[in-house]
Amino acid sequence: MNAPPTDFLTASRTFTDALVRAAGRRREPAVWDGGRWRTWRDCLRQAERTAAALHRHGLVAGDVLAARLPNSWELVVLHAATARLGVLLLPLHAAYGSRETRSLIEQSGAVALVAAAGRPGHDHLAEIRALREDCPGLRHVWVSAGTGRGTGDQAPTGGLPDLASLTEAAADPDVRLPPPPADPTAPLVLLASSGTTSRRPKLCVHSHAGLLGNAAAVATDGGFGARDTIVSASPLSHAFGLLSVHLALVTGGAVGLFGAWEPRAFAAALHACGATAAFAVPAQLRDLLALPAPEAAGAPPVLREVRTGGAPVPRELADGVRRVLGARLIVQWGMTEIGAGTYTRPGDPPEAVGTIGRPALGAAVRVQRDGMPAAPGETGELQYRSPWMFSGYHRAPEPTRAAFTPDGWLRTGDLAALRPDGSVVYRGRADELINRGGLKFSALEVEELLNDLPQLAQHAVVARPDPRLGQRASLVVALRAGTRLTLEDVTGHLSGKGLATYKLPEQLVVVDRLPTTVTGKIARARLRTLPLPPLPAQPPRRTPVAPASHAEAGT
Repeated sequence: MNAPPTDFLTASRTFTDALVRAAGRRREPAVWDGGRWRTWRDCLRQAERTAAALHRHGLVAGDVLAARLPNSWELVVLHAATARLGVLLLPLHAAYGSRETRSLIEQSGAVALVAAAGRPGHDHLAEIRALREDCPGLRHVWVSAGTGRGTGDQAPTGGLPDLASLTEAAADPDVRLPPPPADPTAPLVLLASSGTTSRRPKLCVHSHAGLLGNAAAVATDGGFGARDTIVSASPLSHAFGLLSVHLALVTGGAVGLFGAWEPRAFAAALHACGATAAFAVPAQLRDLLALPAPEAAGAPPVLREVRTGGAPVPRELADGVRRVLGARLIVQWGMTEIGAGTYTRPGDPPEAVGTIGRPALGAAVRVQRDGMPAAPGETGELQYRSPWMFSGYHRAPEPTRAAFTPDGWLRTGDLAALRPDGSVVYRGRADELINRGGLKFSALEVEELLNDLPQLAQHAVVARPDPRLGQRASLVVALRAGTRLTLEDVTGHLSGKGLATYKLPEQLVVVDRLPTTVTGKIARARLRTLPLPPLPAQPPRRTPVAPASHAEAGT
């Protein structure tokens, strides 16, 4: 039987402590990436050399290194190397456009950037060069050629320093590393929030003890141990994806790294790794279940659990996972600020799928309505408290204070109700966040980028329900007299400003006039009641999905 990592709950550890411990306890392969296995000992050795290379380039404790990389061995090594130095890692979503990436680099004060050169048909080198020029605080930029190649005789990194010069650096006897951080409460990682209360994401500061303690709580509640192999479809830039690595680390288990979403490739990865647990958002699970029967039914026989979140989970999805994949479904909710916040348990009855479970070990929830505790079944604001939460927003003391109630509970901005057994029923967001397949963004951000489009007299971005992705965005507009506008005009305008593809509106609806309040603002509540035409049957572009940061239902 798996032994839960209770020592991570009773005695805080640093990431380096955990890696040394895992390397000593497990000699078997532990990290799978693209068909190749490595051990935790391999990770420890390579992280030491990478930390020495970063130190040689002048990075010191407290600096920030931003990384826009796919899930990969190199990203895990960077995570371990920055932890060894006391440098904060800022993993950036691959779906970010240049605008979001630049904003977060500047907001974090990052002194170094590691980025993928691109993938076939998507060369990011020009964008990376522009970031280096536009962000004066960036002292170093390294490019990973592992996900893309240059054209003609051009070097894969376009003349920029190669990430391999860090991660594959030989040991340098002349470089003496400082002692590893000894304080488990020291900052480890910055994670960008979903921008739930403003259009600008906040950077959540997470400590060693917080992230590893959260993983240990999940492991203890879920029965994870050293014999488990976890494969996540979520990027490590999300709290949900990062959890898979930390679970393997604290248990001494194994993790399979999976890159860009493709259901057949994910099913193959589950087999190749011998996965006992899989992490995927509902949209991805629907893709898996939609595969032809021989492929969909090909889950490894050891797969016992699929953990999901980021969108509502209907009973029929849980039934499909059980029938086709032969695994139970665990529903998880969380936030970038929290990590894994609540989740169902392995022994819960089937009706628990209609909830987001109970709080993680050591955590607590409450539902408040008008400043008072809500009655069982009554909807109110979900508030959360845990020893594993973030320690605050980076360089933002006022937003940090505003995020908490006077008695220390985090205001989640989510609506929920409590059942008598303590399980939580999710009731949606209290703001205007749009959740497209687990990738979340603010409607206000998109609207402001359209303010200079001359054809628009009024406009608003609204969330529309979608059976696969949860939500997709429509743009509702009133046009100026004598003008015309197409959806291609809109998406071209936004793409030209560097907006990420997943934030682009997927439908244009023209009306005579949008409803307004007495002060002239768009009346969003009334806007949602307008009889809008159906969304296009199929998304007009490739669909990126990733779980959960915010209703990481879950980051």
